[in-house]
Amino acid sequence: MKAYSGDRITLMTREPDGGMYGESVFGESGVKVFVREYGKPTGDDTLYFTGTHRADCRNEKTGLTLAVRGFNPSRKIIEDVGGAVELLNDAGHCAAAWSFADLMIGWNKKHAQAAYIPYESEKVVAPAYRYFSPALLGEGTDFTRYLAALCSGKVIFDPGSKVMNASTEKSTVKARSQFRMSVRHLAELYQKFGQANF
Repeated sequence: MKAYSGDRITLMTREPDGGMYGESVFGESGVKVFVREYGKPTGDDTLYFTGTHRADCRNEKTGLTLAVRGFNPSRKIIEDVGGAVELLNDAGHCAAAWSFADLMIGWNKKHAQAAYIPYESEKVVAPAYRYFSPALLGEGTDFTRYLAALCSGKVIFDPGSKVMNASTEKSTVKARSQFRMSVRHLAELYQKFGQANF
């Protein structure tokens, strides 16, 4: 069950398990090293790694290109089970990677049957939420549908990782790797898709 308040909805928030991001470097977490390398300063001693990344399109802000290795989008089949979704730098080196094996676990666990419920929030004293009918219901998915949508640019990587107090020895990191999609394209991920009132 997922709630959404705008056009884009977060499908998965899995962290990379490969590349610089997925490894510890000189005692620092991979995410911290990654954000130091590819993030941008905000002026309050914080480095942010943000920006919309679409397959096979270089992101001018980060200098990284999202690539899907091991999947044939025209035939919609996985040709290499050891494949991965990768962020590549201009030299072609992998800065971050999500193995198919790890992504598949997250996808199949959360999306075999999914309900998407619209909501709005208010912050008066404490946050309050209001949910609306109808809900969107998706049934019957497989990982190749997700990869096909990623290759076509319908699913995007939209991160929000940051390193705070970046110039100090007490710097801290917040990892936020999210794959998102417009609500209007959700039907492409499922064999059966419709609405239900509640």
